[in-house]
Amino acid sequence: MAFTDAQLGHAISQNLVDSEVMTADQVKGLLEDPTENNVRDSLTEQQLANFQKYWQLLGDWMAKEGGNIAETTGNNVPGRDGGNPGGLGPRALYNDAFRDVNQHINQPGFLPVKAVSNQLRFVSFFCEE
Repeated sequence: MAFTDAQLGHAISQNLVDSEVMTADQVKGLLEDPTENNVRDSLTEQQLANFQKYWQLLGDWMAKEGGNIAETTGNNVPGRDGGNPGGLGPRALYNDAFRDVNQHINQPGFLPVKAVSNQLRFVSFFCEE
């Protein structure tokens, strides 16, 4: 099994909704400009508190598709169709959306606003919503 960047992007989008980090309408609205300020202005503290649940759901999806969320970085994407991403843009998006979250998610000062913004940037780059 393998997944494409677009399939992963769609899974990110769907799991953000399924975990109640945001509604489908909020996803659509934020994809146009997923800055941290826009995320902060659009989501409630309760929604942001659901990020851990989201991360677990996304990790489960990736595992089913042959990936490993804990090992995913811009230079190592287990389960990705075509191997590791090429180019600075895609590698940076994977680092922001996965490596940075894995490094900080259980640390004091973890910022779900920044993490959600990076997830949405990933979706907006790889998916045509």
